[in-house]
Amino acid sequence: MSWRHRGAWVIGGYLAAVGFATAYALVLQRAGDWATGFEWEIALLRRIHIEVPSWLDGIFLTLPWLGTNITLLPIVLIAAAWLWKIRRRDLAVHLFVVQMGSFTLTPLLKMMYERPRPQLWEHRGQFAWAAYPSGHAIATIAVLFTVALLLHRERGWRWPIAAAGVLTLVTLYSRLYLGVHWPTDVVAGVLMGAIWLIATLIAFAPMTRSRVA
Repeated sequence: MSWRHRGAWVIGGYLAAVGFATAYALVLQRAGDWATGFEWEIALLRRIHIEVPSWLDGIFLTLPWLGTNITLLPIVLIAAAWLWKIRRRDLAVHLFVVQMGSFTLTPLLKMMYERPRPQLWEHRGQFAWAAYPSGHAIATIAVLFTVALLLHRERGWRWPIAAAGVLTLVTLYSRLYLGVHWPTDVVAGVLMGAIWLIATLIAFAPMTRSRVA
């Protein structure tokens, strides 16, 4: 695949993620009360917000910081710089593009729609800006799984994929447990992250050389 085609996949994936989030938001706005949440969302949040042991509450409060762009951005930039230095520029560019896409998709959509966060109880954890979409969901799906899949491809390791899966599930659950997102915010973030992940995996798939008979 030429670099022009790779760039087309990157741009197309980004626009597809934005387009999906826009269409999804419009559907939600027309289907019910966008600002105060749907009845089923309120009921689900109340069911999830149960009393748990203090150690588990601490996990739900702190672990999601590993799945936010605030934490991932400097880590990925350092990793990309190191990969560039050791002449793995293909991996460096891949990680950089995925991270910057995740980093910019979140504020773009939040500024576009400014959906209020749930007001069912006191907010805890990281909850800057608007509710829609979940930036944690975008970052965990797109960035963490990119790192996990690259480690599997380069080193043959499977545990990073399992680790990314566990961290993603805990992070998404915690966003609802802490009451800082509506369930539809999380769904939007997951699907946006998946679109961006798939598009960039295709864009930066290793170049293959045809065999000469």
